[in-house]
Amino acid sequence: MDQVRETILRDGYVIIDDFLYTDVVNELHQSALNCQYKDDDYSEWGYHSINFDRENFPFPVLPDVINAIHGAFSPLHDLEFDRGWAFVYDNEASGVTPHADPAAINVNLWVTPFDCQKDTLKNGLIIYDQKAPDDWTWSEYNSDSKKINQYLIESNATPRFVPYNYNRITIFESKYFHKTNGVSMIEGDANRRVNYTFMFK
Repeated sequence: MDQVRETILRDGYVIIDDFLYTDVVNELHQSALNCQYKDDDYSEWGYHSINFDRENFPFPVLPDVINAIHGAFSPLHDLEFDRGWAFVYDNEASGVTPHADPAAINVNLWVTPFDCQKDTLKNGLIIYDQKAPDDWTWSEYNSDSKKINQYLIESNATPRFVPYNYNRITIFESKYFHKTNGVSMIEGDANRRVNYTFMFK
């Protein structure tokens, strides 16, 4: 069994650094920052999304990135890319609230340079060691923050912190509850935190 698959089976997630060429990562960063539209506005939590799926890629580099990720990591080989998002955050934001996703595997990629951070204790990802219960509906495990937070308390869920890093990929089981660890970046649009999420089913 290869190390990526073994680590996901043991821990539920795995971290891979420096997988993509830096010019590709920089293109992903600039494409998201310069995009002239927002698909979904989550201004209450300080971010917006640019959405894509198998039929719609807003940035030309995305199909090659997805194919490279899919081909490189064995837990994805029996799955297909379903949909994804580029998330662009305000320089100070709370970020994505705890939720789980309707897929098998999530791949999270950070593309903003490391030195753009203001508070290096933030900007990362928290993956709890509890999955969404099988009998919960999509709206319950994806967006019912009150119910999710209560469940995390009652189940004594342990948060596992993945620190922010440029060109860092985190692969994890989609049903684990996860959230942004807050956002704190240096002022200026060029320093905004950008991450990509790719979901595989």
